[in-house]
Amino acid sequence: MMSWDDYWKQYSISKAERWMIGQRHRKLMGWIDSLGGETKRVVEIGCGFGSNIRRLKEERTDIEAHALDFSEISVENIKDAVDVAHRGDCQATGLPEGHFDFIYSSGLMEHFRDEGPFAREMFRILRPGGLMATFVPARWSLWQLYQLLWKIGKPGGWIHGYEKAYSKGQLHRVLEREGWKVEEDFGLDPFSINGFAMKLLNRSFEPVWKTSPLSAGYTEICVLTRKPA
Repeated sequence: MMSWDDYWKQYSISKAERWMIGQRHRKLMGWIDSLGGETKRVVEIGCGFGSNIRRLKEERTDIEAHALDFSEISVENIKDAVDVAHRGDCQATGLPEGHFDFIYSSGLMEHFRDEGPFAREMFRILRPGGLMATFVPARWSLWQLYQLLWKIGKPGGWIHGYEKAYSKGQLHRVLEREGWKVEEDFGLDPFSINGFAMKLLNRSFEPVWKTSPLSAGYTEICVLTRKPA
């Protein structure tokens, strides 16, 4: 398994990832708008390169942008692009209770065998009535097939260590049992058969199965949750 510091040292954004970042950004902008108020405290947890929090900070004047990561390299890379960069454990951040209006994470929760400590810590640092967007890998996608093929002949396993994938129902249950109220869910599928073909043509598109109740075909799913007021 590669360390996260080593991973972020050599990271570069692929075409598919750029598409995903753009799709996430559109959703994040709308959700933040829905909160109202003059200034919103927004934090990306497990920010990595911080592509979305960087873009939010560049395009909005009504947010106080925070980023948190365990990787020293990530924090060093993001610190000049946000208002506050935190180095810490997302399961025990040490951040003030009820401090944020909006929390966002992508590619993070799936690395925990027990999601409970993470979900509870996010609940603690979000204000009552605030929103959290959680993006994770979807089950039964071509990305999962890619992972299986990648692992063949590699005794060390997946490059990022432990990683699970979720159906929408599983993701709902994980968060609801920690007190979250589900507001919305959706999927992104640049690696579905249709989506993958379109990416080869380097064109933008809307996911074919976006309105389906099934997560089959999605690469990534998201659940938007609210902390009850």
